[in-house]
Amino acid sequence: MEKLSLKEKVMYRFIFNDSRVYKHFYSRFLISGVDLDRIRRVIPRIKNYYSWCAEWSKEGTLLNKLAEEHLSKGNIFTARRLFHEAAGCFHVAQHIYFIDLQQKEEAQENVRKMYKRAIETYEESQRPIRIDIPFRETLIPGYLRLVNQPNRPLIIEINGLDNLKEVENQYLANLLLEARFNVFVFDGPGQGEMRKNLKLIPDYEKVVSTIIDWFEANNRYKIDLTKIGTEGMSFGGYLSPRVAGFDKRIACAVSIGGLGYLKEKPKKINPIWVRDLLYVTGVKAVEEAMVKGIIDIREAPPLDRPLLVIHGGQDKLIPDSKEQADYIMDWAIGEKELKFYPDGEHCCVNYLDEILPYIIDWFKKHLNS
Repeated sequence: MEKLSLKEKVMYRFIFNDSRVYKHFYSRFLISGVDLDRIRRVIPRIKNYYSWCAEWSKEGTLLNKLAEEHLSKGNIFTARRLFHEAAGCFHVAQHIYFIDLQQKEEAQENVRKMYKRAIETYEESQRPIRIDIPFRETLIPGYLRLVNQPNRPLIIEINGLDNLKEVENQYLANLLLEARFNVFVFDGPGQGEMRKNLKLIPDYEKVVSTIIDWFEANNRYKIDLTKIGTEGMSFGGYLSPRVAGFDKRIACAVSIGGLGYLKEKPKKINPIWVRDLLYVTGVKAVEEAMVKGIIDIREAPPLDRPLLVIHGGQDKLIPDSKEQADYIMDWAIGEKELKFYPDGEHCCVNYLDEILPYIIDWFKKHLNS
């Protein structure tokens, strides 16, 4: 059990509830593959946030058992759907849960197990391809989704701080595949599988450049590598334009709910976000992470290629969200567009039905010509 501040103890016991907090995450749960009625069944069982991970993990275990039963009866489609939903439940269990890191990491491991079971049921031509790319004495673990059509563009999806390659990115990857884009999702330093070997690094752009290097050296998949886009939500919304600024092989970038900088005093930052930052960096205090220069988009060369920035005015996680969006826009010098929703929550999760299709049309405009 992690040592919590008094503010965190109060927040976890009394503030984290359906009326104040949980309802704002429903859209994130849905794109994680969890059914709305299941959400409504599980959340009333949770007395306070201390039992959040345990209750959602129980639900994931139940779905895993049900999926295995269907698989044994030859009900492949049902089993696949249930394995994916089990992965979603385990992801919801561990998401921003920093009270007990052992529980969190067990849930993350179960996400990976459930995703692996799910994709084993795919037809070979549709199955995500596991790829491990060497990087600094370790490996970048990822999955490639192919449209099975030669010379199509590649979208590289970049995780948020506490996201996993197997879940939320899976949802957008399905939409991108439908629009005939190849997609690569991965865990970067400090995230998912990679965290145990390498924490978050200030020069994250070298991770994405290494991924592109690997595809250029191993392009048996017939991807058009002159048309690469990056996309990220939350912290990934900071990293997506940053890496594009450094690597000119990236033709365009999308930022959803991303920071432009982190200069606020720690007391002004949402304590959950602070816990998240400490978790992925492996440092003891947020000041140490800030000293390392991890978060300032202006460390990167100004982006001279197309950029789409999406932000919400009611973002309770990112401080001064409009100022953050403007900071990114002022840094970019190429074609740029800001979609700002005054009542949008973090990553505009209450507008995903609008922004996700728009992102795909935006990628079509900039990568299909």
